[in-house]
Amino acid sequence: MRHQSLLDLARQIFRARALILALLSAAPALGAQSASEQSYYRTRAFLDSAATSMERSGKTEEAAAVRERLRVGDFYPGEKIVIDLFGGEEPFRDTVSVRAGQEVVIQTFPAFSLKGVLRSEADSALVAQARRYIQNPVVRTQPLVRLFVTGAVARPSFVTVRGDAAVSDVLSAAGGLTSQAQLPKSTMKRANETLIGRDSLVVIFRSGMTLDQADIRSGDELVIKEKKSTNYMMLAWVAPAIFGMVISIIQLAQ
Repeated sequence: MRHQSLLDLARQIFRARALILALLSAAPALGAQSASEQSYYRTRAFLDSAATSMERSGKTEEAAAVRERLRVGDFYPGEKIVIDLFGGEEPFRDTVSVRAGQEVVIQTFPAFSLKGVLRSEADSALVAQARRYIQNPVVRTQPLVRLFVTGAVARPSFVTVRGDAAVSDVLSAAGGLTSQAQLPKSTMKRANETLIGRDSLVVIFRSGMTLDQADIRSGDELVIKEKKSTNYMMLAWVAPAIFGMVISIIQLAQ
């Protein structure tokens, strides 16, 4: 049973990695989206178009990863969303957690489902369900992503940022880079497996991609590579000893 769960996790990570690489290759098409807030989130039309293009190019694994995201959606149990709901007897604003079954609870209403819902669709999906209880509901959502930042940053810790924040903003939330940081050698991990390699991560930082656009989700770990410090004091002790050994070997040889 445990072996099967590990295989499932490995498949999820493989598909997530394929999805990120696929979305990186499709990044130029992002300019075709509007300048609205949703431009910071991948829309269903964008992902569907990207998957179709990959299928035509024979990139079946990458296309399958995109189709999987479209099927499952972006909201996993344990993630948090800031929700504003207007139109009822009293305005509602709170940070709610996604529960098992990809559901959220708002006020005293029955659970709202986020199965198969992308971050770009959260507002409209919740509005459609709220209409069962409120005549003219207005919903605004701010999906939050909680990441673990380790390595050469001022405050290695868990940080929480909006899903539409640039990936580079995660560094600011962790206090910024230290003088020992090696950003080009840094990686993003999921369940201790490399999700985004250092080359791809540099592209993501430079392009200004958001967490959503890079398919980064809560629980992922940003590992900032740290330069190995040279212990000059140790060298001061070791170098003469090595030099002495070399001289002794030469003298013995003679």
